Amino acid sequence: MEIVQYTPDLQTPVTQFYNRLTADVPHCYPVKAEEFATAIRGVTAGEADKKEGGVDSEAAFVAMVNGAVEAFIHVGIEREERVGGVIRFLGYERGARRAGQAVLEKAEAYLKTYDISRISAFWQDYRYRFYHFEHAYLSDALDQVQALLGFNGYKRSEGEVFLDWENYSVTPIPSSLPVTLSTDWKDGRGQRPNCTVRAHQNGEEVGICESICGGEFSSYPDAQDWLHTVWLGVEDEFQGQGLGRYLLQYALQEMQKIGYRHAAISTAWDNHRAFLFYSNCGYRTVDWTYEFVRDLSETPTTNGNP
Repeated sequence: MEIVQYTPDLQTPVTQFYNRLTADVPHCYPVKAEEFATAIRGVTAGEADKKEGGVDSEAAFVAMVNGAVEAFIHVGIEREERVGGVIRFLGYERGARRAGQAVLEKAEAYLKTYDISRISAFWQDYRYRFYHFEHAYLSDALDQVQALLGFNGYKRSEGEVFLDWENYSVTPIPSSLPVTLSTDWKDGRGQRPNCTVRAHQNGEEVGICESICGGEFSSYPDAQDWLHTVWLGVEDEFQGQGLGRYLLQYALQEMQKIGYRHAAISTAWDNHRAFLFYSNCGYRTVDWTYEFVRDLSETPTTNGNP
């Protein structure tokens, strides 16, 4: 096994490795080598691509076995306080634990040269744009990566649960509140526009539902049929009267009219109220995702070394 620093000549095999690894991750679609190159441009250009969520001082390492990629890691230093390292992506083939461990150790040694106090893995602010939907951390579908991080002293810090509703069908039930709704459409990266529905009462905005096209994250054709609701909010004094449900159902109906077929939504792992609401609206859980953080002042402890 050989651990090498990522260079542009590895773009194609690393992209193929990424696509194999994420094939079972919800809302991860095959990515083209050119798109992957954009996400990792900060490694080769020496300057972070802020529009693509880049971090500072980026580096990437690849574990090669007989000319094949078995593990890959992409890291950097967070831009704001510069006291933390960031693992933007880490993956290894199932069964290739030694390769995963080797690239993790190589990346940690690199990050520690910057005198950091912690390392965050799969922080949603620095995710690849085409990895999952917005707000995602490390997917349960990459459980071997979660296991490796946990074994090395990383602990779950934040989390987001994702729910889907394939081939959804809704009939909006109006709220008991006397409100008027307005709908705004805005073109983005996707083939279909993004949608914002607002509720007004006496000229004041009292609720909002923002949904975007799956094409914001992926150019893959199947992603264009998905909408992802990224924000649903109702002012405190107007909650509990069916307005949130009405906003969401109305948005889904309007977006279905222009061709959307499937809906996704997510919430923080500990937002039990929202989770209860979404799971009773028609959505079903498809993924749990987590950020993992290691405090470098702590010594990792393991339960044996199988």
